[in-house]
Amino acid sequence: MPRSGSALVLLLGLLVVLLGTPMLPAHAQNVGGVFGPDVTPDSKAIEFRTAIAPRSDGRPVRTTSRLHYQQTVTDNLRLRAVVQGADTNTSGFDFDLVQFEAQYQFLEDERDGFDSAVRVDLLIGDNRPDLVSFNWTNDVPLNDRWALRGLVLAQVQFGDNRGDGLFLQTRSSLRYKVNNTYNLQVQVFNNYGSTDDFPAFRDQNHAIGPAAAIKLDHGWAIEASLLFGLTNATSDTDFRIFLAKNF
Repeated sequence: MPRSGSALVLLLGLLVVLLGTPMLPAHAQNVGGVFGPDVTPDSKAIEFRTAIAPRSDGRPVRTTSRLHYQQTVTDNLRLRAVVQGADTNTSGFDFDLVQFEAQYQFLEDERDGFDSAVRVDLLIGDNRPDLVSFNWTNDVPLNDRWALRGLVLAQVQFGDNRGDGLFLQTRSSLRYKVNNTYNLQVQVFNNYGSTDDFPAFRDQNHAIGPAAAIKLDHGWAIEASLLFGLTNATSDTDFRIFLAKNF
């Protein structure tokens, strides 16, 4: 199929993900991103993220923070290590999880009309299920200013606290490039639960909200976002800050 035809087919698929899924909130203290497929050769980066869920519905303020380091090992393969902590409300800020990721980009915009990559994650948690996640992420440029991103996550839990079935998520964003320094986004997070027994809609985790990203001098970048919960299972609001340094 010609480059433009391939991009059109994928674009239609991503529009289904972005517009056809419930526009609802992500779970509280969500420090996950709508991560893209691009792997930059010979690059290294470190990033700190924090998410704060304000007091609401009788629940106290909750905070989650994570730090990750990533490095490309080939032109198409990037490795990342993550450590995360959370405020447990009973014992202060405690270790939550470590995660290891390997992302491989197999399509590039310049050659194929869009970027596409797969990523495999291994998560080892504290008082939470361990899991392996299989992810597929895509970036489709609509024109010089607009781009659509969509990704699917399928997770299998293991260990003592594991749940049965395949745990499914989708994430997506519509991005507007203001200039080479700034971009504005609308981000959507959907967590559907397990295929073994999908929870009722009100008990699923979904979120939508705006984000703004800025590239700073000397390889620094910052992204601020706000997620609004629209089901009973989620916090009303999550405020998130991501601060990255590229080497």
